[in-house]
Amino acid sequence: MSTSEIEKAFSVFRGIDARDAYLATTKYINPKKYIEHNPHVAGGVVGLKEYISHISKENRRRKVVRAFQDGPYVFTHGEELVLGQSVFFDIFRFEDGLIVEHWLFSAKGAPSNQSGHTQTDGPTQAKLSEETEKNKSMVREYYEAIHIAGDHTKIPQYFSGDHCIRHEPGVRDGVAAFKRDLAELTKHRSIDEIKFLLGQGDFVFIAAKGSHEGDPCVYLDLYRAEQGKIAERWGFSEERSPQEERKNNNGML
Repeated sequence: MSTSEIEKAFSVFRGIDARDAYLATTKYINPKKYIEHNPHVAGGVVGLKEYISHISKENRRRKVVRAFQDGPYVFTHGEELVLGQSVFFDIFRFEDGLIVEHWLFSAKGAPSNQSGHTQTDGPTQAKLSEETEKNKSMVREYYEAIHIAGDHTKIPQYFSGDHCIRHEPGVRDGVAAFKRDLAELTKHRSIDEIKFLLGQGDFVFIAAKGSHEGDPCVYLDLYRAEQGKIAERWGFSEERSPQEERKNNNGML
């Protein structure tokens, strides 16, 4: 049986965690085409090998909680322990069965929020019976109207009553609470454009470019849909590294 793209992405994670450069970079990465977008890793396979060599094996434990595929892309959501708890999203792009591009986004871990949800708990498997393209279209429409255009009057049409399970730190469930939080949040941020819209079944992932307090920022959101409405959301934002601190020039997004 052939190895799936999701399994190949997991193989890279296992190689990094074990500090095994062969497993991480040789089996499923195209060395001639590989593009690395993690600003903390130098470009190409050579840069990834160098990064692996500096990882402290004792301090690293990675757990992938969710993994999905949309065409040539695999996107994952999980948590890890690297000198403290953190959460992450990874995106892998494949060509001819090999990884040719990788993006990584991360944020510091936090305690359970006011409704008792962590940054990664909740359903982990996509309902493949759900219509992926319909859910992606709904989430795109929602995101462009609410988060890019800033029309908060349209929020109710994308939710079922007050039902919204939220996994951000410090918040509580519900559309009413979300509207209050969003009104405050938009005083400090702007979102300009969607760069990735990926989905599988009832899960849809968005990566967008924008700013926070005037500084360039990337916004990551994972949504779960139910009956054509948004039911659940995970995500965080990450400031883009200053140019002088980046180890490659490929851009975070």
